[in-house]
Amino acid sequence: MAGFSHIKAVMIIVGSLLLILLFHGTVSLAGPALFSIPYDPALPDGKMVVYSGTVEDIRRTWSGGHMVADLSGVKLYIPHGVDAPSLRIGDQLTAYGLLSTYDGQREIVIRAGSDLILH
Repeated sequence: MAGFSHIKAVMIIVGSLLLILLFHGTVSLAGPALFSIPYDPALPDGKMVVYSGTVEDIRRTWSGGHMVADLSGVKLYIPHGVDAPSLRIGDQLTAYGLLSTYDGQREIVIRAGSDLILH
């Protein structure tokens, strides 16, 4: 038969798991906005940034089927396989992604379709 100390240990474990699930749910609901900072080209690579603007250009890469969009002068790199919403020139968009440098130019790398929000 389980003694009081065993019951107490199980209660602590169950309580800890519930707390972790609550934290995970809260972070999931908040999305990338919770960890993003406004885009600044002076920030180091790897920072999670947010940027809003107007889609000015959209093109596909020559190889790999990736998409590159110009969002009010800031390049968005959308890798093949990201389930991005259908973008059109003139769309108002907020993008969350990782800041990166490619071929000497700053870009925001999109990790998931949910990181692109059409307005």
